[in-house]
Amino acid sequence: MYLQHPNLSPLMSCTDGRPVSGVCVPSLCYVVVILTHQQLAVSLLLRTPPAAIWLTCCRFFVPPTVKQLQMTGRLWRYGLAMMPHMMAGVCGPAEDLPPPHSDVAPARADVDRRPSILGDEELDDGHGPEGAVLSAAEEFLPEPVAFDVVSTAKYKRLFGTLPLHRAVLDVFCRMAALGGRLMGDNIGQTTRMSEQQMRSLAREAQEFVIDYVDLLFGPAHTTKAHRLANHLLAALFDNGNLWEGDTSENEALHGACKRMYCRTNKRGPTIVLQMMRATETQCEVLRELRKMKDDVVDSNGDDALFGLLEEVVGADDVATAPPAALARSHRGVRMRVMDAEELPGMAGLGELLGKDGDCSLVVSSSFTFYCKFEWGAEAVVQTACATESYLGKPRYDHVWYTDTNCQRRLGWSRLVVRMLGGVVDDFVVVHRMEEVPSRPDCPLTRWGCKRMAWSFLSPDAEWPALARVPLTSVLRVEHVVPDFEGLSDRHGLHAVPSNTPNTAVERRVERFFTNHFYPFTSRVLNPSS
Repeated sequence: MYLQHPNLSPLMSCTDGRPVSGVCVPSLCYVVVILTHQQLAVSLLLRTPPAAIWLTCCRFFVPPTVKQLQMTGRLWRYGLAMMPHMMAGVCGPAEDLPPPHSDVAPARADVDRRPSILGDEELDDGHGPEGAVLSAAEEFLPEPVAFDVVSTAKYKRLFGTLPLHRAVLDVFCRMAALGGRLMGDNIGQTTRMSEQQMRSLAREAQEFVIDYVDLLFGPAHTTKAHRLANHLLAALFDNGNLWEGDTSENEALHGACKRMYCRTNKRGPTIVLQMMRATETQCEVLRELRKMKDDVVDSNGDDALFGLLEEVVGADDVATAPPAALARSHRGVRMRVMDAEELPGMAGLGELLGKDGDCSLVVSSSFTFYCKFEWGAEAVVQTACATESYLGKPRYDHVWYTDTNCQRRLGWSRLVVRMLGGVVDDFVVVHRMEEVPSRPDCPLTRWGCKRMAWSFLSPDAEWPALARVPLTSVLRVEHVVPDFEGLSDRHGLHAVPSNTPNTAVERRVERFFTNHFYPFTSRVLNPSS
């Protein structure tokens, strides 16, 4: 499997020196699995030779001139959810490429060895008086023998007749799914984990490292991979279920220690003693303040702390009532229907709403709602946007909703309407999408991602069909990514949605995937939060 670009050279050997037949993802050598008690992060280390430049323009996913924030454990998890879709666009079937530099003879160093000045203990560095002299070798080195991993019994047992590039994509899907299971992504019950679930999770982690990663990318001889494959079950039994991996909470506690250090003289071995005394003094002061509050009696003769708690309980501290209605105070823009129809893909808005072109409407950039997760998690407040300027860039979210036939549909938010014809009317106008058959043996579909396409009313329609969705019918926001494999096949490896033509023909062949790995709900940072 090679990068889908004719100018990139294939990788000829793996980490252990074993040649690999047609494996270049992109020039991917090995997978490092990092596991702590709170976090799983699977990072990909790239080893690109000087001639095989990543994307033929730079060796990095992000140009060096672009400043990037430091990735925390939580950011690693969001990046992990995008890796399968990235690899779907980068990887492709193997091509018959000519051997690289077949007309160049290998070179060897012809060195005039100097007599040792310091005796036999001096090691010769391989350089002559004028340095190393290169001369052409008398014989050509044979081409490396490629290891045919597809023909092995282990590959056939794990993947059957699946092509190599599909097998690599399947491993990345397994990696994302394993990380989601460790962090409790998109499940209803996040506070309990049975012994059966722990054993199943440990078995899945062991198979991932020992079978799949070892077969395609070579053995991962790291302590973290060993702990993940062999000691995950013991860690789960000792510590219970895992919580989301983020060090921000513990790092926030460093502030108190820094304040104690600032109160010392910053010299000598007594710094630790001074910090301990400052901590004891602070704890004693806080204890006395709490005691003073407890001793204060209010005018009714009750304890002030009890009165404070009673006041909090009386202020809807216990959520026995239905959730309060969300505020709909958003800054809107008043426009006419005919003005809105001039927006791309909104030509049929007046017919959809049953209004003439002079009818006024108030449009908002976003709306908030209580989402409904199909996996049974507690409802949270989500915000869906439909605007050309969100932090300086366009943002139009995909949402699941129920149509008039109570069917679950997916749409692309295009216009959030708050008032229509001077009357309050909250709804969102979406471009409709529909599920389409996936490719044969597609790993993304096998792991829960749905392949979507635009829904057109007629064969000659240039834009997808519009739908009017009341805000009360919106279920939740969905993370949708393009089908990067199809996008690369049509427009090359450099193709992204921003540089592809926005034509009727392109919209007909465009395909998308719902990202089943995206963590909409997870275990909280710790049980107390």
